[in-house]
Amino acid sequence: MPLGRLLLVASMTLALLTGTAQASTLPPLSRGLLTTADLPKGYYAWTAEYQAYSASSNPACSKTMDELEFSTPRFRGVEYARAVFAKGDLGPWVLENLRRYPNEATADHDFTRILNVLSGCSSFSQTYTGRDPAVITVTLTPIRMTKVGSRSKAIWVTAKSNGTWTYGEILILARVRGTFMILSQLGFKKPSSNAAQAIADRAGAKMRKVAG
Repeated sequence: MPLGRLLLVASMTLALLTGTAQASTLPPLSRGLLTTADLPKGYYAWTAEYQAYSASSNPACSKTMDELEFSTPRFRGVEYARAVFAKGDLGPWVLENLRRYPNEATADHDFTRILNVLSGCSSFSQTYTGRDPAVITVTLTPIRMTKVGSRSKAIWVTAKSNGTWTYGEILILARVRGTFMILSQLGFKKPSSNAAQAIADRAGAKMRKVAG
């Protein structure tokens, strides 16, 4: 099953993109991304393939998940950086997206916007047509994890394809000053809480070094 089906989100309009620009002395945003050296042995760089759905029972949820996982669309004035890793053809996978906004207020506003949308996304479905037709039912459940930013939210995401359990994802959203991290840990079985937290802690530490 293409990984693009496992991930969902595009967005409403970004309401605030005003204020003082980030200082030019900040390090490149890409330096805040995880690398294979930060992950357990066996992970390697990988490319996630997006597969478009033809219909959604909740378009706002689907668009927001695409926005988070695939940075689609990209907003003017926001910097983006991305890294994706796999540990074999059958996973697990780690996907990380970073955004650096013009200022902290704008980043916090967008963080709140996204959480407000996701609060109404406890369960929704997406229909795929074409070569491998399927209906993917996605369920989002908040979970407890140690915070990795000034604001942090952890969500357990599961997906069923045509009624059969397919995959699970620990989705972590975190903000430090004007920088926003989206971290996904996906697999056909749920990762241990200690392993998931260790990757999240490392990602959060690296994000703080580039946060504007």
